[in-house]
Amino acid sequence: MNKKERFCDVDNIVEWRHIITALLALVAMSANALGLNKDVERLRYVYALKAVINDSVWSGFADKQYDVPLLYYVDSCCYVVNPMEKFLAKYPSVLVHSDNDIQIYQTKKVDDKLFHMHVTFTDEESDIDYRTPIMRCSSLEQTSRTIPDVTSVNEWATMVMHEYFHGFQFKNDGFLDIYEAITDALLPDTLPTLAARFDWYRESITRENDLLLKAIDSSDIEVSRAYIQSFFMLRDERRERVKKELGIDMEALEQLYETMEGSARYIEYCLYRHFGDFNLSDAKWLYTVGRNYYYATGFNLLRISDKLEIDYKHGIFKDVSTVERILRNIL
Repeated sequence: MNKKERFCDVDNIVEWRHIITALLALVAMSANALGLNKDVERLRYVYALKAVINDSVWSGFADKQYDVPLLYYVDSCCYVVNPMEKFLAKYPSVLVHSDNDIQIYQTKKVDDKLFHMHVTFTDEESDIDYRTPIMRCSSLEQTSRTIPDVTSVNEWATMVMHEYFHGFQFKNDGFLDIYEAITDALLPDTLPTLAARFDWYRESITRENDLLLKAIDSSDIEVSRAYIQSFFMLRDERRERVKKELGIDMEALEQLYETMEGSARYIEYCLYRHFGDFNLSDAKWLYTVGRNYYYATGFNLLRISDKLEIDYKHGIFKDVSTVERILRNIL
């Protein structure tokens, strides 16, 4: 696999930007001709962006086998894209758009929650998301009422695609089993709780992330390797202290959430680049750590893997230790 296939391919992104612009114009013309509303246009746009990600960032994302139904909430009703028969049997729906890639149905509101932007699955056999992911998202208007800073379709779309990518993760064979095994052994909120409770834990995370950023920024590969080695030394010390002083082995949980949230944030980052007029230095929230630090550390681990031309995308959802293991092996 060559470098263009592996990274956020800038040439492909620029080419796709022109294609998407033309597609949006056609969508708008089609919507006017057929009387389709703006919500259907947005859903078609989301699926066009899936193709961008598939072709220039993460191959397989748009494959049919990984498709996840999208349940889209507006004030008066819901739309569902590519629903399962189980959904249609439970919620009477009207087909409002169909083409080669997607079928969009309109149905009654499925629930009365004010905001959705997440993937769900349950263990209840009667539920529509029994053992399989469903992506739920609010419209731009509902999202803006909950998160006032989100005002444009593209900002909203990056949020949607982040969550959509979680659905893709869970459609990979075995990933749901991995997730359940790890989170059954240790509660997911363990990591942010440790970061909130212990200064030494939080300080180590900050230093670890700073080393990753230095490795990414260095123009000398050997210097980058040295920073990565220092990163793993600090990381191992922190994990060992947690195990010794608190009796918690959180390595697998940390690898799981860095894999899940780091890769979903990576998709956001690539979309921002696709949209243009983006400077990473103005989006520090993408790569700096907070209480849920694994978003940033996971994202930065993928960025340094890109820099070192490591092919991690094939196995990352089969084994959540993939990125760490490969990076350790090249030192």
